[in-house]
Amino acid sequence: MKTIVTAAVVVAGMLSWGVATAAGDAAAGETVYKHVCKMCHASGMMGAPKLGDAAAWSSRIEQGAAKLTEHAINGIRKMPARGTCKTCSDEDIANAVAYMISKAK
Repeated sequence: MKTIVTAAVVVAGMLSWGVATAAGDAAAGETVYKHVCKMCHASGMMGAPKLGDAAAWSSRIEQGAAKLTEHAINGIRKMPARGTCKTCSDEDIANAVAYMISKAK
């Protein structure tokens, strides 16, 4: 029962994000990160660069936010498209990327 309730809360949270006000908005991206990206980027699962690891992010950041957002939307290496978030808009993904970049600087 606890698992069902937890899953329902997670799904409700995902549906209530809404659309962020500006592409590349790091503050709005924190919510997306916490609900979607954190699963891999907190632990480094499957080679994902960890949040806040400047060394792991530096070469990625050099490619630019637009290229990183493209990779996050379309998938790259072991990362699936949109990090498996089927309800995330391009703007949500751009915001999550901006958030992760802001933590790596």
